[in-house]
Amino acid sequence: MLKKLISLGVVAGVASLAVLDANPATAASLSFNVIRHDDSSIWGSGDFEGTDDDSDGLLQLGELTSFTFKDIHGYYSLNLDDLFDLGSFDLNNGVWNADASGWGSPTGSYFSWAEGIAVDSSWASMAYDYQPEPQTPVDVPEPGTVAALALMGVSGLLTKRKLSKCSA
Repeated sequence: MLKKLISLGVVAGVASLAVLDANPATAASLSFNVIRHDDSSIWGSGDFEGTDDDSDGLLQLGELTSFTFKDIHGYYSLNLDDLFDLGSFDLNNGVWNADASGWGSPTGSYFSWAEGIAVDSSWASMAYDYQPEPQTPVDVPEPGTVAALALMGVSGLLTKRKLSKCSA
């Protein structure tokens, strides 16, 4: 009896995990231009790609798979390994938050390298064209529902077994 109950619990757990695994992390790629506030000129351009591994709706430095950036003067040519910090990119709203560290500030930059050199929101903004992917709702059973179904199944088995012993 206990073995059946444990087996049923394991099957319900595996089924729940399979449903959760069916909702993959969101991937994104973005090309951008750094625009100077003082004259609205393009100071540099780049692109990045990544996957929202923790499914929090934000693409952050640890989730990037690639990053490139070049300024128009040829002073800076960066890749993923050069980054010190990256402002979070809100995948649901298509907004690049200037919440990275740089220039000695705890936040205010879009990205930084070399422990502080940064594209900071005090002198630049970002131009990019990003359209969030439409989200398809996924039905995920609540743990309480799975447990209730498992309990009903065990109760049914016990009742059937009890009735078969009584009639024998």
